[in-house]
Amino acid sequence: MAYIGKNIIENLTTAMYNNSRIVYREYIQNSADGIDKAVSAGILQPKDASIYIKIEPQVRKITIEDNGYGIPKADFKKIMESIADSQKSVDNNKGFRGIGRLGGISVCDELRFTTSAKGENVESVCVWNAKLIKEILADHDNKIDAASLVDKSTSYKENACEKEGHYFKVELIKVSKNAEDLLNVEAISDYISAIAPVPYSSSFCYKDPIRKYAADNGFNIDEYCVLINQEQIFKPYVTDLYTPIGNSGKKEKYDSIYDVKFEMFVDDNDKPLAWMWYGISRFEKKIPAINQMRGLRLRKGNIQIGDENTLITQKFFKEERGNFYFVGEIFAVSPLLIPNARRDYFNFNNECRFFEKALRNLTYDTFYSMYHKANDIKKDLQRIQEYEKAYREFNANLAEGKFIDEASKNKAASELNTKKDKAEKAKATLERQKEKYNADDVLSKVFDKLSKKYPSQGSEVAEGSPKYGGSKANPDEGATTVKKKNSYRTQGLTKYGKKEQKLVSRIYKTIQAVLPPDQATCLIDKIQEDLMK
Repeated sequence: MAYIGKNIIENLTTAMYNNSRIVYREYIQNSADGIDKAVSAGILQPKDASIYIKIEPQVRKITIEDNGYGIPKADFKKIMESIADSQKSVDNNKGFRGIGRLGGISVCDELRFTTSAKGENVESVCVWNAKLIKEILADHDNKIDAASLVDKSTSYKENACEKEGHYFKVELIKVSKNAEDLLNVEAISDYISAIAPVPYSSSFCYKDPIRKYAADNGFNIDEYCVLINQEQIFKPYVTDLYTPIGNSGKKEKYDSIYDVKFEMFVDDNDKPLAWMWYGISRFEKKIPAINQMRGLRLRKGNIQIGDENTLITQKFFKEERGNFYFVGEIFAVSPLLIPNARRDYFNFNNECRFFEKALRNLTYDTFYSMYHKANDIKKDLQRIQEYEKAYREFNANLAEGKFIDEASKNKAASELNTKKDKAEKAKATLERQKEKYNADDVLSKVFDKLSKKYPSQGSEVAEGSPKYGGSKANPDEGATTVKKKNSYRTQGLTKYGKKEQKLVSRIYKTIQAVLPPDQATCLIDKIQEDLMK
């Protein structure tokens, strides 16, 4: 007979996951399967199904309970003692390996399971002495085998209960100090909202189009009512995108999701492997981390696979930042796309390879091109805006006699002509690309939204010349139509002689040379004002 050492228990508990919060995912997953079974058996209506989570930091206790099918008394002990021998189907269940329920051992002193099935007036209780298990695992001199360790650390009892009840409850008692984050209600709510099969927030205006696309293509988005300390949890997708304001902890809106687009991924027989939705924004920059649901996320059974970095670690993007230009979800629907034991990706098989090829065609090429083209459009629009702003400033300075001397005026005219050339090239590029963008339903929206954010006055670039100058060779060609009393700043200092005016002019030039333009202008204006008093 084969000998199974005690360390197999460690491998399935403390060593299985790199994040203690994953125990929530495992127990929610099992609860969802229990609810599905109860609904299928006709003993529970979907609208009445719930998964209740109670977090009690003061007593260091976590309870996860559902009103699903439960486990009949006759099957309870066998199921509780079985490890990696699940009766669930990989095709129909979210959890199917028979190891997830052990996850809690690593984070508490006592792990308790309580259940009852409909029609039974007894509830079955199994208690795992998690503290003892960890002590034995840490004792390298103790050579106990895995089966004996399970027998030594588990106990059973039965209690009377209502005959019509059906439920399954997990209690993590005396949560470990090294798992303190499991007791942070706010942080856990955020985590569960991202990973669990919960509904979209009612404020997310694209929830209905997403559900409609799924239904129209014969797919179902599994959704369950999950409550944490009596408050229902929703996927935190929102329409607006935010950027942090310095280190203040505050944020401001910088972009929005203006529409959603759908994609289908199939194998070589045109059988669906997965489908996805993603949001269309201006794609101006990598979405800041303050946006909780940034990035494209993998899901199976509407439970997240991995995290927001999974597509990056699996090399689906040409650039690491690429994933964070997008918001969206990829739903695996093929039964052969099977989450691995850690649920951070899929088992490698032919279906996984087909899926990777199909998805990478989109993410590696199309998406890369999409946000780079958006950046090109933005830069061209900004070049036009920069010229128009410089054009207005030049003519205002000319009219108000704010140039220090002829040389500074000519320099400004030359810089203006350089900006004009760039603007005209940008405008020509946008005109050439516009027809191409209009043929692409995504890029046409991106172009439209960017054009509205960076609007052009139109006339300056279109007409060609500024009111002053317009010729690189002779900036005085085409004199301004604006009547002005003084051509240069120092000429307004009439109570000073020409020598003093020249000295002031030199001071102004020095200020312009050493200070940023805005600061230099402000200081010169102040000096000019004082000198004219």
